[in-house]
Amino acid sequence: MPKLPLGMKPLIFTLCIIFIAAIAHSQVSGKLTAADGSPVAYATVTLLKSNDSTQVRSATSDDKGIFNLIAVSSGSYTLKVSCVGYLDYTSQQTIPGSAYDVGTIQLKGAKNQLGEVVIRSKKPLVQQEAGGLVVNVQNSILTKGSSVLQVLSRSPGVIVDQQTSAISLNGKSGVMVMLDGKLLRLSADQVAALLNGMTADDIDMIELLTTPPAKYDADGNAGLINIVTKKNKKPGTSGSVIASAGYGKGDKASADIDLTHNSGKVSLHASYSYYHDHSYALLLAQGTSNDPIIGGRNYFHYNGQGNTVSDYQGLGGGLDYHANAATTIGGGVYYSISSSQNSSHNFGNYALTDSNLVFDSQLVGTSHTYYLHPSLYLEQAISKDQKLNINLDYFGHRSNSPTQVQSNFSDSLFSPNARNVANSGIHVFVAQADYSNSFSKQLQLETGVKSTYTRSQSVAAIENLVNGQWVPVGAGTSNNLSTRELRAAGYAILSWKPDSLTSLSAGARYEYSSNTTDHSLNAQYYVDRKLAKLFPDIFLSRKLNATDELQLSYTERITRPSFSDLASYVSYNDPTSVFTGNPALKPTITHNLKLAYNRQDYLFSILYSRDTDPIEGVQGVPGPTKGLVYLMPENADWQNNLTAQATIPVKLTAWWEMNYNFIGGWHQYHISYFPGLLVKGYYSYSLNFTESFKLPRLYAIELSGYYNSSSYGSNSRSNGNAIVNLGFKKELNNNNGSFQLGISDVFSASNYRAHSGLLITDAFDSDVQISYRAESYFRPIIKLSYSRSFGSNSKKDTHKNDGTKEEQDRL
Repeated sequence: MPKLPLGMKPLIFTLCIIFIAAIAHSQVSGKLTAADGSPVAYATVTLLKSNDSTQVRSATSDDKGIFNLIAVSSGSYTLKVSCVGYLDYTSQQTIPGSAYDVGTIQLKGAKNQLGEVVIRSKKPLVQQEAGGLVVNVQNSILTKGSSVLQVLSRSPGVIVDQQTSAISLNGKSGVMVMLDGKLLRLSADQVAALLNGMTADDIDMIELLTTPPAKYDADGNAGLINIVTKKNKKPGTSGSVIASAGYGKGDKASADIDLTHNSGKVSLHASYSYYHDHSYALLLAQGTSNDPIIGGRNYFHYNGQGNTVSDYQGLGGGLDYHANAATTIGGGVYYSISSSQNSSHNFGNYALTDSNLVFDSQLVGTSHTYYLHPSLYLEQAISKDQKLNINLDYFGHRSNSPTQVQSNFSDSLFSPNARNVANSGIHVFVAQADYSNSFSKQLQLETGVKSTYTRSQSVAAIENLVNGQWVPVGAGTSNNLSTRELRAAGYAILSWKPDSLTSLSAGARYEYSSNTTDHSLNAQYYVDRKLAKLFPDIFLSRKLNATDELQLSYTERITRPSFSDLASYVSYNDPTSVFTGNPALKPTITHNLKLAYNRQDYLFSILYSRDTDPIEGVQGVPGPTKGLVYLMPENADWQNNLTAQATIPVKLTAWWEMNYNFIGGWHQYHISYFPGLLVKGYYSYSLNFTESFKLPRLYAIELSGYYNSSSYGSNSRSNGNAIVNLGFKKELNNNNGSFQLGISDVFSASNYRAHSGLLITDAFDSDVQISYRAESYFRPIIKLSYSRSFGSNSKKDTHKNDGTKEEQDRL
């Protein structure tokens, strides 16, 4: 019998508890009427624990006045009913361990209504919207002191490759990442570096959009991940401060301060964040390969020890001016600077037929990255039913990443003293206008146009030190590439509600793009590509009753190669291989068909998708320099995916809540860039869980984690792995803030294993076993955080510009 991963044992134990406890659950139902006997529809019915008034369940009545509260354990409760135009109704109820009918409740009409109603409630951890799931990350204790990348990796269906930094969603690569509705037009490792430097304390929610509507950019065959930051628009002066410190195998620290002043006419906001991370990692590899650059067929083992110190500072500010009730103008600027000091020790040996080559090297380098994003916007209410939004944005990204390599290895293309030069600059200009018109309560139109101009410059080379001079290694290991991209898009969405239970939305987005290279040292890297395509979508929603809803949607998406995927950068990997881009990459076209079902907070969906020319990550292929392995992205032929997703919240008691998210399905892909044809089909699944415990004296505990089953990609298999995290929280009295203690990877299980060359013989006849051990494998990472809000009570809101989501993602 196979041994269970260590992290799965508490998971299975918890699931058993849920199933046993479910036996004692019952359904509470009833009917609401007015004094004349007519049904009261869409009233809010809430069940509270009698001893501490903690909310257990809530629902709304249907058009017949009937309500149902499911999965309620036996005990004493307070039943509360609220509805506009009626007085609140409360009664004490003793719920048995079976179905319970409270009968007909008659509500009394209210003669006067309050001028203002303030509603305070806790959002569920996971919610479903038309395009996908919403994760309210601040509901998790472990958010404090974590980076945005760490919180993202704990989100349902999201997998962050610890070695390559590639992000996948629901088992598919090609996901695009947005920050406040604006695409990060960066490579996978650049996105990971940016998100890893940002503190999660600034994040309000994460939107996992597997089927986004036409108003969003069509990029991302796996969908879009939108990271929404906090904004504060309450009157007066308010703010928050958060500080964290921790240790794993290296020291960690972060700090964040936010300030807002709103006088009604003018709103000012500013923020500063700092993030420090000293991390370690170990890469182990062994196997066989045919490497002509060192003499042919060999057996090798490789040991790579990484030691990285990363520092990130971000500064932001903005102004909103309410000229009148119909007009608001504003702008903001965000600037960040990050540095990463890398010191790696790589060693191993290559056993050839007649010799044994020993390899020992030191890689040392400090990279610097600068990111600038100023923006302007106008929000104009033309009339009661018509609105116009205009957004102007600029994104600037500049990086300088030199690396020195010293080794005892001289039996390859590279000398014992070599260096890797990699400089890049990207400039993106975006203009967008959006218009909406509500013709009636049943019919609404949304339309808009967008234009994007991007210019990038990349210089990359590997040079040998010869007689005191740095000399380029040769063709295929250096380039100076300049590219331009012009994109224009327009969309229209028509939404119709024929009745109170049904809504239909149909739209289309037309996009035109032109990509060209100004110059390149290598002719094979020349690009002149144009693409024009229409992307239709349709969304149908039907409420079955007050608690149940069905959603059906069809969308088309595209994944364009990032600038880094296309660019001619060349970076040193080891004596036999280099990393580079692939200017011949084609975009991926995706068709999605999704069916979703919601029952109160229970969420279920089935998604079928078909990808043409899906982009595979790092692949070992031949290149310009004979015998050298070029690690670069390639296009597969097609990929089919059928995935099911379920989100199940369970509240056993007033002090114990659980949330489980399951994603699993069938995947199949077809690849022809190997010497032979590769067709592979497989099943895979992932399980995320969160358990929250509310204790006396304002203490709380959170247990969370995930398990990802084994999966396949291209010519390799990734083994399954499980991670369990633990968090503690103490709220201080008199609004003096709170302390949070977070322990990541409690069981030190972050060992990511893979087998490459498993399915088919590649160009180098490789068969390699890989083990990547992240820092928490050696020691769990422990962080202590303190957070406090001050001034006016904060109400989070945001000026949400969806127009430049794609640009930030491709930078």
